[in-house]
Amino acid sequence: MMKKTVLGYLFSQVHQPFFALGIFNAILFMILFTIPKSVSAEFPLSLFHAYAMIFAVFGNFFYGFLLTTFTRFSARPPIAPRVYLNIFSLNLLSSLSLLAYPLLHESFYAASIFEALSLVYLMRTFYSIYLLAPEPKNDQYWILVSLGMASLSNLLFLLYEIPCGSCSKIVFYRYGVDIGIYLFLTLLSAVVAFRMVPFFSGSMLYERSRYFHSLLFTLLLLHVLLDSLYPGALFLCDFAISLLLVVELMRMELPIPSKEPLLWSLHLALFWLPLAFFVGAIVEFFEAWFSYHSFRLPLHMLLLGYLTTLLIAFGTRVTLGH
Repeated sequence: MMKKTVLGYLFSQVHQPFFALGIFNAILFMILFTIPKSVSAEFPLSLFHAYAMIFAVFGNFFYGFLLTTFTRFSARPPIAPRVYLNIFSLNLLSSLSLLAYPLLHESFYAASIFEALSLVYLMRTFYSIYLLAPEPKNDQYWILVSLGMASLSNLLFLLYEIPCGSCSKIVFYRYGVDIGIYLFLTLLSAVVAFRMVPFFSGSMLYERSRYFHSLLFTLLLLHVLLDSLYPGALFLCDFAISLLLVVELMRMELPIPSKEPLLWSLHLALFWLPLAFFVGAIVEFFEAWFSYHSFRLPLHMLLLGYLTTLLIAFGTRVTLGH
């Protein structure tokens, strides 16, 4: 009886199973990432780490949050339990398949296919809501674009893993990582944050710049392309992104300092975003022109500083709201 009660409570709110899976995956996959190379010389740690963090960890948190808020953005009824439980089931199967990856190399194909099905189901659900939503629906459009980028990233990871003899497939991996981080996670989180944080903060007079989303997407796409084609100019792109974000943050006129701890964390997350790109521009300049190695400092500032802080704040807000 207790088991049914616990499971019933877990699945009673749309965000709860996704958040629980995201937390479970974060702990487990980070432990598995510590597997030494000497234990499995052919185990691709970098691929495992990147894919797990993008989709199994951050992806699940964002899916749970979006399934709660997308309908509110669109002034539509909540998503039916049958729909979000189907998506969760696919995510769970993907995570379980990925767990077997260190022992069974082919299990990555199953993980990627389940993730692709989950994204297709999620996008179809959101698109049907988008069609019925009243204007304006600019935010919903860019959420769908970012999920489309997630699907592309997932496909590139799968192509990288498919055997191809003497083919050079590193380009699939590099674009898979960059698209997953910048055009999926960063774009998606920015679209949500620049709508929700001003609302939570009481900045009701704030209106996003007309071309903010388009400019941000274009610059992030340019970052992805330059990272592979001409890294020497990457710092200019990241400096432009940081400038765009700073200008938009100044337009918000956020109430700082705030007496609410939750607002402090939301504001801190937003400040991490331009800071990560600004520091990234400096680091990338020295990496490209002076052969300085930072061990992916800009990337980890973005993921650990901005995205993790934002997820903690948004996750707390959603949990308290329910």
